[in-house]
Amino acid sequence: MSFRCGDRSSGEKLTNRGGRNYSLGLRLSPFVLRMTRRILMRRFGKTLIMVAVMVSMVSFVAAQGGPKLVVEEKVIDLGEVPQGVVKDVKFDLRNEGSGPLTVKSVRPTCGCTVAEYDKEIPAGGTGSVRAKLDTTGFKGAISKSVLVMTDDLSAPIVTLAIKAIVKPYIDVMPRALVRFNALQKEKAEQKVVVVGTERSGAFTVTGVESESDAFEVSYRALGDGEKIEGRSDTQYEVVIRLLEDAPVGPISSVVKVMTTAPEAKVVEIKVFGVLRALLRVTPPELQFGAVEAVQAPGRNLIIVNNRPGTSVEITEAVVDDPAFTTEIVPIDQGKRYQVTVSIKRDASIGVKDAVLVLKTTDPDTPELRVPVRASLR
Repeated sequence: MSFRCGDRSSGEKLTNRGGRNYSLGLRLSPFVLRMTRRILMRRFGKTLIMVAVMVSMVSFVAAQGGPKLVVEEKVIDLGEVPQGVVKDVKFDLRNEGSGPLTVKSVRPTCGCTVAEYDKEIPAGGTGSVRAKLDTTGFKGAISKSVLVMTDDLSAPIVTLAIKAIVKPYIDVMPRALVRFNALQKEKAEQKVVVVGTERSGAFTVTGVESESDAFEVSYRALGDGEKIEGRSDTQYEVVIRLLEDAPVGPISSVVKVMTTAPEAKVVEIKVFGVLRALLRVTPPELQFGAVEAVQAPGRNLIIVNNRPGTSVEITEAVVDDPAFTTEIVPIDQGKRYQVTVSIKRDASIGVKDAVLVLKTTDPDTPELRVPVRASLR
């Protein structure tokens, strides 16, 4: 590296400056230039080489010519399709390039299968992708895709689509989905749906099934004055009713309606939701894990009264093991309480598997039992 310092000529001098003006020049030595090129190649050499190769390949293909895939109709709309049928769909392919087109693979999405496709299409030739759409299990507007991978560098992946509106032979109104959000031991909640069809022809409901222990199901044929207009004369009412002794917790099940229709021998109604306890305890059990007794660790739980318009008191909290102590703290009197369970400092070491018993003034839930577990060191 070298520097050059020289006097500026009169034409090079800065204006409005007095005295003499000088210029400073910088020239890199050949050694510095070589080192700079070497560092750049070490850091970016592979990337530069790959870019150069790709540019060369694209330029070569553009100069020499190659395959070019053209699909006139990438989306095929089948319109209304009966539920349960399998539709055959054909996509026409054309190679407008100057070289043969290779179809490397064809990948369908769920609900659609590819029967076969032309793996090689000559320049100027045509081919096709043949797919099948199974409408079983679908309802309403659907769209399924088929990915076509080829050696066309300008478009190596082409997405084809099949659209349809699936119409079930037997429909559930307002929809084949029932949701419960009920309170334990309240008036039994029930949901009602109607099973019918828009098509001509009668069918018969022969029975209903459910494996859930949270609700019961019944059905009956609707009379003339009860039917939904615009549907067939054959309509059935299906009633899903929560049981009074249903277990507290989430509800997730399926009701199966059996019919004589060959197109819909079984119609499914999804049932989900939750049955909330009158008194909710969070968490449902106390886990201390492995702890030192001398540290007197504590754990909290919250009791919430879900019954509207009532007041419930927590009158007593006792653990059936002398290693633990308890404290009741009202957060919102009659509605919300905190119970703290602590380990005594002089508690004996070992595994503790106890039960916290909570006494309440609620006539339906006079006692709550919460597991308490700890390993004392």
